[in-house]
Amino acid sequence: MNVSDYWHLQKLDSTGQSRRQRLDAAHLWLQQQAPTAVAENDDDSRLLQARLLRDWQQGETVLALLCLRCAVSHAILRACFQLVSQFGDYYQFCSADLLPFVLDDEGKPLGTYRPFGVHIVETYTPGRASLESWAAHLARNHSELNQFLIEQGLYRVSDWAILNDTSTGQLPKILGEFHRLTEAEIAAAATLLERYHAVYRRDRLQLSPGRQRGRCQVPSDRQLQAINAAVPPRTVLGQLRQLAYWLRQYRIHVRGGNPLLEPLDPQDDPAVAASAPSDSDLQQDDFLQTYRQQFDEALAAAMTATLQVYCDKLGRKKLPQGDVWLKALYLFHCEGEGMKAIAPKVGLPNQVAVTRLMNLKRFRADVCSALLTRLQAQVPDTVRQFTSPEQLQAVGDRLDALLSEEVTRLIDEAESEAKIPHNRTANSRFARQLCASLHHRAIVP
Repeated sequence: MNVSDYWHLQKLDSTGQSRRQRLDAAHLWLQQQAPTAVAENDDDSRLLQARLLRDWQQGETVLALLCLRCAVSHAILRACFQLVSQFGDYYQFCSADLLPFVLDDEGKPLGTYRPFGVHIVETYTPGRASLESWAAHLARNHSELNQFLIEQGLYRVSDWAILNDTSTGQLPKILGEFHRLTEAEIAAAATLLERYHAVYRRDRLQLSPGRQRGRCQVPSDRQLQAINAAVPPRTVLGQLRQLAYWLRQYRIHVRGGNPLLEPLDPQDDPAVAASAPSDSDLQQDDFLQTYRQQFDEALAAAMTATLQVYCDKLGRKKLPQGDVWLKALYLFHCEGEGMKAIAPKVGLPNQVAVTRLMNLKRFRADVCSALLTRLQAQVPDTVRQFTSPEQLQAVGDRLDALLSEEVTRLIDEAESEAKIPHNRTANSRFARQLCASLHHRAIVP
């Protein structure tokens, strides 16, 4: 998280989109309390965050809490964007659908209403995980947000948690009355579920007796053989997934309220399960937080380097066009102007000349290439910090492909945004970084 996030609040505008607003009171106070951190804008803000938490908890100033509210708003925004990236296309929702549930802090003095970001700070316990991970966890598990998601058909519980939490006594109603299965099919499903419980619950209790056991994982081949040794493990896995699918559809149908977000064992307290993430969950959140920061830093570096390469190349022409190109980029991406309107402002004869000069497709491809090169060099070391050698070896072959898919999504989003003819805003990740880089170069007409 950047230090500047501590005096910039992410808040909703009238269209339901997020806007980054500078809070001068927070900035001025931080300049007085931590001038070195503010001046250097150090990306490693852990010491600053710890100081702010201490100051706020000791009741020294409400401005410490205001800075933390700003920081938390960025983590909330990223959590919503992650949900959209994972599920939005399939379940037909966008960030504007999610943000009103969780991004409700206006940065105003606190009254009777407590914004969600304040709740995140108040419930955070330092030491177990980062504040960003805690904010992301609570945002993804916000009750009203998940009520909306389940209305879209998205029930974010694993197949194995659903099976673990379903009793055989429920099957006649679910499979018989709702899915219209035969008595023989229901009996077979009950036998399968009883064997699953006998093996899976036993192993989970032995794995972590007396403590929260985290997410239910895919059964191993050994467990699948123990469930039914008469057929191959792959067949047992398919049977379990089919049963979980039926159970999931029933839960989506009947749940008009809040979905059950965490897997529960029979002995677990639902209140605990819904509020306390497991250590593995928090480790995953910490990895995602580190990776997102690494991605943003790599994108910023790739954008800066590519802009410089293009400026150098255009500056060597008989009629230097580097400054014209930068100004056209700014007007198009940051001001939302069309090519036709840009032409007279940059001294070009028409829209075609602007299009040819900007060469957006080639520029995006070059940024994409520079970004991917940086990620492929840096991310494996990050993965190594959060996983075992066996898991690293398993993911190693796919890592380049996964990074390539991520970069491709970035470029696809930018291309789709660029096709909007009028009233275009820099909402895509690519455009936001481009505008930030242009502002850094003082490219403001």
